[in-house]
Amino acid sequence: MKMKRTYVIIAAIVVIAIIGASFGYNYFLPSTTTTTPKQYPTIVLGTTLDVAVNLDPGVDYQVGVLNLNNIVFDPLYEVPPGIYPDVVLQPRLAAGPPVVSADGLHWTIPLRQNVKFQDGTPFNATAVKFSFDRLSTVQSYSAWLLSSVASVDVVDMYTVRFNLNYPNAALEGALTMPVAGPVSPSAVQSMGNEKFGALAVGTGPFKYVEWVKGDHVTLAPFEDYWNQSRVPQIKLVYKIYTDSAAMKLALQKGDIDIAWDYIATTDYQSLLADPNLKYANAAEGYHVWMTLNDGIPGSPLEDVNVRKAIEFSVDQKEISDLAYHGLYPPSQDTPFLPGFYPKPSWDQYKPTNIAKAKELLTAAGHPNGIDVNLYFTPIIYGKEIPDVAALLQAQLAKAGIRVTLNAVEQASFVKNFRAGNYEMAIGIMSPDYPDADNVASFIASSTGSYSKRVRLNDTTLDTLVQQGVSTSDPAQRAKIYGDLQDRLAGLAVYVPLVHQANYWFYRVASVTGVLSYYFQYSPWWTLQATGQTSQIISSELQVVGITVTLSPPTFKQYANVLTSTGNVKSTAS
Repeated sequence: MKMKRTYVIIAAIVVIAIIGASFGYNYFLPSTTTTTPKQYPTIVLGTTLDVAVNLDPGVDYQVGVLNLNNIVFDPLYEVPPGIYPDVVLQPRLAAGPPVVSADGLHWTIPLRQNVKFQDGTPFNATAVKFSFDRLSTVQSYSAWLLSSVASVDVVDMYTVRFNLNYPNAALEGALTMPVAGPVSPSAVQSMGNEKFGALAVGTGPFKYVEWVKGDHVTLAPFEDYWNQSRVPQIKLVYKIYTDSAAMKLALQKGDIDIAWDYIATTDYQSLLADPNLKYANAAEGYHVWMTLNDGIPGSPLEDVNVRKAIEFSVDQKEISDLAYHGLYPPSQDTPFLPGFYPKPSWDQYKPTNIAKAKELLTAAGHPNGIDVNLYFTPIIYGKEIPDVAALLQAQLAKAGIRVTLNAVEQASFVKNFRAGNYEMAIGIMSPDYPDADNVASFIASSTGSYSKRVRLNDTTLDTLVQQGVSTSDPAQRAKIYGDLQDRLAGLAVYVPLVHQANYWFYRVASVTGVLSYYFQYSPWWTLQATGQTSQIISSELQVVGITVTLSPPTFKQYANVLTSTGNVKSTAS
């Protein structure tokens, strides 16, 4: 009897093996078995924000790359959903709040354990020190955010100490930026900076897969991400458009799932009326403004009276109404947001006063007017920018300020604008993290990014910036930043134009989970593809040699069967 049972069992195994082989299974050859990669549905996110430099968080600082790196790299802290000043910063790669020394010069930060980089190497304090030390070697544009940090010490495997040049009340906020996202030391060392910039490696929930310059960036889930609740369930394609109208058409046709950032205001009404679309309205503090460079030798803008004449010549409401169809409200007060101790210093230049502008030009020795150059790029700041430039040209002409318009290709514009080579330019400014110092250091300090664009070098402002960042008392900070705003308004190097309102449109039938964080950064790991289960089932069955077309009546049946076996989690309805 035992012999017969053995033969029966063997025969059964042979039959199963034959059946399995006919369907492509190979259970009995473990040495050749391969694990099928998990299949993810793809969400295509359209944008007009190109990747002009590279994907290295220590190098590029443009809005599109900042948002991509917010999901590929984990900074030490993060800004949660909500509107500042009501939000409280939360640890991300840090394991808790910083411990600050009595003199404010040493910040000791515990780090999260059991975290891996996307190349499989471990994250630890040595990687943090490597990443911050590296900023001085890659000509980091964004390193100014961390200029207060003199050095970083490894205390132990999961503790670092930041040694500061001066007390910095805003450092925790700065550590929410992608530039504070540690890079993989092994990836940098093996790839070199140039290759690393093409496919940078961090610890975030998404990882870079492909970058085709001028066309798209592809990202895939990092399945070993330390926060499993944030592991994405999609592959994301960041599709780049050079024209907002083409992006709008692609969204309405279903070629893309989301149209993100810098949609032309002329397209808003039709998109809002489209029953196939919804939108998320980002809570942002963006100002579209004109910069007036006070440091170009021989330029009439060296005289503050000329710059004030330009301020008095600008009609923000006309720009809002005609260029932005009233959707972007006029901005005439201050770039300091609620919670940043705002003071409406700039409203001294409203309403528009052409007579006052001519009077100031005459006082500056230009009774017959002046000739100046205005530079802009129509890509990264929105389709409306050429119209804004034309309106500014017409408005300033009324006071005898003759403006030559110069449209510049994006990469060249960014390079020259940052270098302070433009007499006048149209730009966009927004805080990057929740602290008033972020605005002050950015636009008022002589070492700040925007200050360099207008060659601003004012010792009074430098002192106020230093006092503000070194002070923690809210009442004292309010006084300091109020004085700073008064001083900036008097120097007239920035002309606020409009507040930007940003709508992110998406297709209801193809995507859910579209959320917006303050300061624009979007948690794209929340995105879900509608019907993603059907795509996963189809791809998994094709692997074993079965091609299946799932019709709507049978989709739920298949999904329920696979869900009951624990093989697939269903979102079928």
